[in-house]
Amino acid sequence: MSTELTINRCNINDLNTLAPLFDAYRQHFKQTSDLDGVKAYLKQRLEAEEAIVYLVGSDEICHGFVLLYPSFSSIGLAPIWMLNDFYLHSGSNKRLMAKQLLDRIGEDCKAAGAIRIEVTTRKENHRLHKLYKDYGFEKDYKYDHYFLQLGQTAASNMLK
Repeated sequence: MSTELTINRCNINDLNTLAPLFDAYRQHFKQTSDLDGVKAYLKQRLEAEEAIVYLVGSDEICHGFVLLYPSFSSIGLAPIWMLNDFYLHSGSNKRLMAKQLLDRIGEDCKAAGAIRIEVTTRKENHRLHKLYKDYGFEKDYKYDHYFLQLGQTAASNMLK
């Protein structure tokens, strides 16, 4: 990649840059566009410091984002970060951008005292499986993940 990548941790001032990307990400998963709902959701998460979001870009163009939710390990007695959303919509070398994003969140995760990053992907998302495996993520063969659907939303069918 000939241009310099920038990776910045979002704050509330980045909402107008992040929201359209997040809305496009949701549409990729067959959700109806809801820019106002997306802005409200992200604003609440960022203001309450319930989410950590990084934007990646080059030449004044924002190519994508990664969104993590801080959590905790009771057994480890330490914080963990849940990598929940990873979206790169443009750019000439998405693999390089993805690696640099993972580098950055790994550094920040360690600096925050977190002991690991966890991620869940759909079984058919082979491209991300390969990325995570190549980066050093380990597949969990010990635990099964379950969910209890508490309400019917458009996104509910994604979990089935």
